[in-house]
Amino acid sequence: MSKKHLVVADTQVKPNHDLSYMSAIGEYIAHKKPDVIVHIGDHFDMESLSSYDKGKKSFEGRRVVDDLKAGHEGMRLMMEPIWRVQENQRKAKKKAYNPEMIFCLGNHESRADRFANDNPEFTGFLGTAQLNLEQYGWSVYPFLKPAVIDGINYVHYLANPFTGKPYGGNALMQLKTVGCSYVVGHKQLLDVCLRPTLDGKMQIGIINGACYPFDEDYKGHQGNNHFRGLTMLHEVEDGFGLPSFVSLDFIMDKYGKSA
Repeated sequence: MSKKHLVVADTQVKPNHDLSYMSAIGEYIAHKKPDVIVHIGDHFDMESLSSYDKGKKSFEGRRVVDDLKAGHEGMRLMMEPIWRVQENQRKAKKKAYNPEMIFCLGNHESRADRFANDNPEFTGFLGTAQLNLEQYGWSVYPFLKPAVIDGINYVHYLANPFTGKPYGGNALMQLKTVGCSYVVGHKQLLDVCLRPTLDGKMQIGIINGACYPFDEDYKGHQGNNHFRGLTMLHEVEDGFGLPSFVSLDFIMDKYGKSA
């Protein structure tokens, strides 16, 4: 039987930002009730551990504790509508909504592991294991290890096995390179390709790497002008699904508290 997969793109939760978008995403999920939810990574922004910003004026005042607090608050806000639906079904003695939940760690979460590796005295105190995403119901996949669900590979980005760096090029070029259906995040855009194979099957490649409403100063005006939203795959089976997309603006307008 085919399934419905929802992919939550990079949410990049950080301190001092309005997190109402996380609540709206949760309300959307609770309404649509996909069979599978995949968070593609970079939920915890972990800006205090950014090696790119260290030493810059913008780095002043950043704290790991604030990054962790914001990330957990954002996750709680997203999960609360789902938990509410499950509790209401339990009270009504109905079959509970129980989606498969997969979290693919991103490079921003991986900052915690890199920091502990460079500073061994923090081992056991700081790292992706200490994020404890499992408490929210996620099955957590290590950074860059694909989660294969119904024949589709979900991972934060597709890495060149010789360098570990992300493959360049568009979605079609990456699909030709890896040769199997995939959905990734990381790059702040929406890029989609579908192609038939010689055996009569179909493959799909999707890059969807942003679902947060704020701009990043380092990217400038043009760099911040990109798609922000979620991917839904319908009729998923045997490595293919029919894609549809919903913008974060629509989600916030329809499912936000002010809607």
